[in-house]
Amino acid sequence: MRNVMSWIKIAFINLTVLIVLISTIEIGAGLSRVFLGKEFLPFFSSLLPDWVDLNHPCVEMKTDVLLDHVPNHLNKCDVKDGVVNGEYVFYKYAPKHLPKILTLGGSTTSGFYQHLSSGDTYPKLLAEMVSKTHFLVNGGVGGYSSLQEFFKFSRDGSRIDNLDIVISLNGINDIPGYHGLEAMRVHEYPFLTSTQYSMNQKQIWIDQRIDGGLLTKVLENLLPNVNSLFVYFNDSGLTSNLVYEEENRFLKSTNAAQRWQTNIKRLNALASLENIKYFVFLQPTLGLSGAQSAPASGTSDELIFNKMDKEYATDLDEFYNQLKLRCAQLTFCIDISNEVLPSGNNYNDPRHHNRKGNKVLAELIFERIFAPE
Repeated sequence: MRNVMSWIKIAFINLTVLIVLISTIEIGAGLSRVFLGKEFLPFFSSLLPDWVDLNHPCVEMKTDVLLDHVPNHLNKCDVKDGVVNGEYVFYKYAPKHLPKILTLGGSTTSGFYQHLSSGDTYPKLLAEMVSKTHFLVNGGVGGYSSLQEFFKFSRDGSRIDNLDIVISLNGINDIPGYHGLEAMRVHEYPFLTSTQYSMNQKQIWIDQRIDGGLLTKVLENLLPNVNSLFVYFNDSGLTSNLVYEEENRFLKSTNAAQRWQTNIKRLNALASLENIKYFVFLQPTLGLSGAQSAPASGTSDELIFNKMDKEYATDLDEFYNQLKLRCAQLTFCIDISNEVLPSGNNYNDPRHHNRKGNKVLAELIFERIFAPE
């Protein structure tokens, strides 16, 4: 009995020392972030209510060589008022012989992501609005930017029978750094993701299916400052060895805003070849200067806004300012980024609306396309 108690005492002491050591490292990493001019990240800073469902059949992804990743639903994803068909979601409001609308975009558009708004995504709500004249096909996938939209339409656009309208809701996933380190991507792989670039360079297959994702997510969120500091030094090491002599290069560097504009212009050109009407909408999001940073007092939208990462909001606002200028020069681009406001209870999190916000979003898109001023 005495030996058992001794072992328990030793284990407890070792566990305590380990916790103190990890906490000290995390606090030190946080202070290093402050020294670098960044904010100290609190524990559990990025945990979301849906984080335990990363391997849910409606959420999990697998690698695709053209699109970077595609849904890995295994025909087990149930969609509200709809059915899953490969990488697409069909809704049950209209017969398939009607002219078709194809929606493209990231997680806000995705018909697979039922958890963000209890299945009431904006394409689902829009499908009901247009059911007398159009059948809506939802091609949105979580994490997609204008790059994946362009590749997806290039592959499938001409194969969708009686396609009349294509709607892109994007901008937010084109932010620098989202699909790879910007310092490298701007020069080396502007029209690929970091995963695709790595597979091509190293001739290896990168499996993006969830395997142990729960543990990984827990560790990332328990030690956000350590994780952030590791990424900082890792990125610094990569960029410090990059030397670009532009006069000796025949390939132009392409920044994030230029990539976005190139992608949507190419998609528009392809749509025009098929006599298809194309519309791109700048996605509304919390954190943009002006109304999107002035939530109604005492509301859930205000609580969500107050928890936002200020660095992320600043970077997003700067990027959107570039997109807005480019959007204003394109006849097929419609800027609604300052609409669907945080006026009460419209947001599920800083990047996604809830059902109420999605309804406003669907109505906005419907009015701009089917009832223009």
